[in-house]
Amino acid sequence: MQTLEAIAKRKSTRDFDPDQAVSDELVETVVKAGCQAPVGGNDRKSLHLTVCRNREVLNEINQSTAAAMKMEPRDFFYGAPVVIIVSASEKQMAPGIECANAACVIENMLLAATDAGLDNIYLWGGVQALAKNAAMCAKMGIPEGFKPVSAAAIGYSKSGSPQPRELSVSLESNYI
Repeated sequence: MQTLEAIAKRKSTRDFDPDQAVSDELVETVVKAGCQAPVGGNDRKSLHLTVCRNREVLNEINQSTAAAMKMEPRDFFYGAPVVIIVSASEKQMAPGIECANAACVIENMLLAATDAGLDNIYLWGGVQALAKNAAMCAKMGIPEGFKPVSAAAIGYSKSGSPQPRELSVSLESNYI
């Protein structure tokens, strides 16, 4: 698949089939793509990836996140069999750059997942609640001094992969 084709086909999936496994090879391909993302100051030691395929751990995150957000329990990962959390060091070269860096890493992973035939979604809200749960972060092996910023969920949709859409300028734009 060409880059623009992957961009045209990528769409957020909210109905993963939790029982359809993703091969180790595809997970590794997606992680490698994320590691090729541009990172501010080329400070690759300021980021950490946590690949979670453990449904019990994901369910525990769901429960603790819902409790922290004072809402009914729900699946913040939409049933995805693989969730890749991007965490950033609390020591950053510029305020907010951890969000930009994580977004670049995740976009690379989402496009690689699409290219590999995997459905995917960018996750933020539930991950922010996870970041406030030190015990859960420790349980997941997130290094001390790092906090989760956002995540990519990958797998196969129950309803089938999206069809490519036509690329267009859909954001308000001006040209000078």
